[in-house]
Amino acid sequence: MNNFESKVVIVTGGVGGIGKATCEAFINSKATVLCVDNHKERIEKFKSSYTSSNLFFFDLDITKEKNVTEFYQNVKSKFNGVDHLINNAGVATLNLCKDLSVEEWDLVMSVNLRGMFLMTKHAIPLFNDNASILNISSQAARRAQRFTAHYNASKMGVIGFTRAVALELAPKVRVNAISPGTIGTEIIDNEINWRISRGYEKTREEVEYDWLHRIPMGRYQMPEDIAKAIVGFCSDTFSETTGETLNVSGGAVME
Repeated sequence: MNNFESKVVIVTGGVGGIGKATCEAFINSKATVLCVDNHKERIEKFKSSYTSSNLFFFDLDITKEKNVTEFYQNVKSKFNGVDHLINNAGVATLNLCKDLSVEEWDLVMSVNLRGMFLMTKHAIPLFNDNASILNISSQAARRAQRFTAHYNASKMGVIGFTRAVALELAPKVRVNAISPGTIGTEIIDNEINWRISRGYEKTREEVEYDWLHRIPMGRYQMPEDIAKAIVGFCSDTFSETTGETLNVSGGAVME
């Protein structure tokens, strides 16, 4: 059903958990995928583990406008426009607001909002008809969480940006967002260890109970689950949907 043959798809944060799974899902749907990231070690690991003539890698800091404009000049010269832009790149740190540094705040806002804005702005002249943008928000945009005031704010900003740009680019380009739930990657271990080391919880089981009892499906979502939703949302199945945010959270968020 999801055939993206001859379509050009850009995925930012393309070598992380959700990003990598998304690149692979689009490749499996016959798309040409431009994997964008600035984590050199993970780029090389992805290159060596997954071979496809339709997968291209770009080492790019999306928060630098000069780098972004040079990237799109390269895209314009080598590819047939842009069909789908997946603004997946994001960062998060953990801290109480009273302990949150300006540097932490600026880092999260720079990647999660500025990077998304720059990648979107400079893609607009290259979009083909019936193109789409899919921005990755988070359940944190829908539900308050401790230790992530800056991340929550950035991911709510993603939804606001999505709605405004959807109005601007209709009817040529659809603009939607996905809000993933708690993703089963090493990020879970990092947060659990952080919370225990600072005395907020005593055991891993205590932290996981705090998360899992709020998810009606009773399990974490995996990167592949989010990737399937991303590919589906970009397909013609959702040709009449723009400005919307889809929750993929196992029921943790229902709106």
